[in-house]
Amino acid sequence: MSSMKERPARSWGYRPAIDGLRSIAVLGVLLFHFDRRLLPGGFVGVDVFFVISGYLLTSILLVEVDRGGLSISRFYQRRIARIFPAFFVVIGVAFAAAALIYSAQDFASLGANSVAASLSVINMKLIFQGSYFKISPDAQPILHYWSLAVEEQYYFVFPAYLWAVTRFSSRPLAITGLVAVASLVACVVVTARYPVYAFYLLPTRAWELLAGASLAMFEWRRASPPREATERWLSFAGGALLVASFALIEENESFPGWVAVFPVLGSTLVLATASNPDLWLTRQLSRPLPVGVGKLSYSLYLWHWPTFSLVDYRFFEAGALFRGALKIGITLVASLATWRFVETPMRRYLNSPANRKIAFAGMAVCVTALCALGAYVRDSHYFDAAPSKLASGGTLVAGGSRGTVVLAGDSQASMYGMELASLAREKGFTLNILSLSGGNELPGAPQTVWPRVRAFIEIRKPDVVILANAWSYKIGSDPAPLREALEDIAAHAGHVILMGQQQTLPREASREGVRAGAKAPFREEPDARVVRETAMKIVESFASDRVAVLDVERLFVAPDGGIQIFGEGRRLNFQDAGHLSDTGTAKVRAMLEAAILGRLGRGTASDEAR
Repeated sequence: MSSMKERPARSWGYRPAIDGLRSIAVLGVLLFHFDRRLLPGGFVGVDVFFVISGYLLTSILLVEVDRGGLSISRFYQRRIARIFPAFFVVIGVAFAAAALIYSAQDFASLGANSVAASLSVINMKLIFQGSYFKISPDAQPILHYWSLAVEEQYYFVFPAYLWAVTRFSSRPLAITGLVAVASLVACVVVTARYPVYAFYLLPTRAWELLAGASLAMFEWRRASPPREATERWLSFAGGALLVASFALIEENESFPGWVAVFPVLGSTLVLATASNPDLWLTRQLSRPLPVGVGKLSYSLYLWHWPTFSLVDYRFFEAGALFRGALKIGITLVASLATWRFVETPMRRYLNSPANRKIAFAGMAVCVTALCALGAYVRDSHYFDAAPSKLASGGTLVAGGSRGTVVLAGDSQASMYGMELASLAREKGFTLNILSLSGGNELPGAPQTVWPRVRAFIEIRKPDVVILANAWSYKIGSDPAPLREALEDIAAHAGHVILMGQQQTLPREASREGVRAGAKAPFREEPDARVVRETAMKIVESFASDRVAVLDVERLFVAPDGGIQIFGEGRRLNFQDAGHLSDTGTAKVRAMLEAAILGRLGRGTASDEAR
C-alpha cells in the first residue's frame, strides 16, 4: 500500500491565470463558429478545456486524498452543481425556440439528441450523423454538448481510478502517464481509419484530460517549483504552441490524431506555470478582462452554438451583418444572465452539504423530464419503423375503422409519415408505417427487409399500400425490383399508391447557400434530372386501375420554371437536397388525401376475396 496518505495536505489555491486560459479557449471556439476564416484552428479551444478540466478535477481530488478520504458522492454533487443547472436551461430555451422555427424533421432530431445529451451519450449518437465539420450547423443546436458528454463519461470513471491508483500504487503518475500514452496511440491510429470515432469518443480523447491530470499529479509530488528561467521558457513554449495551434491547425478529418498534441502540450505548459505571477503570459492571463471572460466561459460555450444555429436558421435570408450582431448580442446577454442568475446561485445552493439529496434528486428529475420530452418530440414529429418491428406492423397510427393503409419504403416514405398520421386521425383510417429511413425495402436490394414488409402485408391485407422510395437510386433504369414488389402486394392489398420523386436540389438551394448569396431560380442539375426522370418513367409505366402514381414534381415548379424552394411563411419546402420538409409534404396533402380516400371507397382486398 502506498504511503502517499502521510504527505501533508496541499491546496493549489485560486490562480486567475487559469480563468484567463479558459477565456482563450472559449474565444477561440466562438470565433471559429462565428466565422471559420477568423481563426482556422479555433476549434482546438475544446482541447484546451479538456486539459484544464483534467488538471482542476485531479487537483481537487488529490487535496481530498491528502486529507485522508475521497468522497465520491461529494465529488458528483460538485459536478452536478457546476454543470447541470445551466446545461438544462440552455437545452430548454433551445427547445422552445426550435419549436417555433424548425421543420418537423429538425425538431425531431433535436428531440432525439436531447435524450442523448441528458444521458451523456450524445457524442456516441453524433457518430452516426457524420463529421463535426460537416454536420449542418444550423439544424443541430446542441451539437456542442458532445464535449460535455466526453467529460461526463470521464468523470464517471476517473474518481474511482484515482482513488485506486493513489491507494494501492506508489507510482500513480507513471501509471497515469502510461494510460494517457495508450489513449494517444489509440487516437492516432483510429483517426487514420475512423476519424469521426476518434473525434467523439472518450477512449481517443481521454489522453487530453489525462495530460492535465498528470500535471496535477506531478505538482502533487513535487517538493519545489522549477527554476525561474525554466518556468519562463515553459511559459513561452506553451503560449507559442497555443498561438500556432489556433492559427495553423485546419478543420479536416486528420484531427484529432497526432496534431492535437500541440494544443494539449501548449495548454499543459501554460498551466504548469500559471502559479508564477512574475511571468509575462501569466500576468496577461490574470488581467481582469480575460479572467472575467474565463468566469463566463461555461455559459458562453453553452449559449454560443444554439444562438448561432437558431439565428442562421431563422434569418438565413438576412444579411451577414444583421445576423452577426444578433448572434453576438444574444450570446452575451444570455451568458451574463445565466452566469448571474443560474450558474452562480445554483452552484452555491447545490454545493451545500445540506442540499446533497436535493442535488441528486433534482438531477434525476431533470434527466427524466428531458428524456421524456425528447422522446415525445422525436416520435411525434418523425414517423418511421424499427427493423425489428416491421413484420408486426411497424409504427401504428390507429385513426379509425374506415380502412387500413400501409406506408412502406425508405426515407422518402418516412418524410410523409407525419402528414399521413394527421390524415389518418382526421379521416378515420388506420395507418401502419413500415418505412425504414436509410434502409432498403425493395426485393433484391442489398440488405433488403422486404420479406418482413411483405409478411405484414400478407397478414394484414391492407386496403391501400403507399410505396415511396428514392427511385433514382433504388431502381435506376431497372424495373424488376418494383415489378416484383407490386406482384407481391397484388394478391394481398386492394390498391397501391406510388409516390413520385420530387426534384433534387442543387447544392446552392439551401439555407447555407442563400446565406452565401445564392438566389432563385434554382434548377435541378442536368445529370440528376436525367436519372430521376428515367426512374420515374419506369414507375409511371406500372400505373393501372389498382396502381396510382402521384406526380409530386409538378407541385414544386416555380413560375420561372425553376424549383419552388420556398413555401408558406418563406419556410423551405425541402429538408435537404433530396427530401421534402413538413412544409413541402403539406403541399402534397390534398393529393394524398384524394388518392387514399378515393381508393378506400372502392372496396378492399378482403372484400374482393369474399
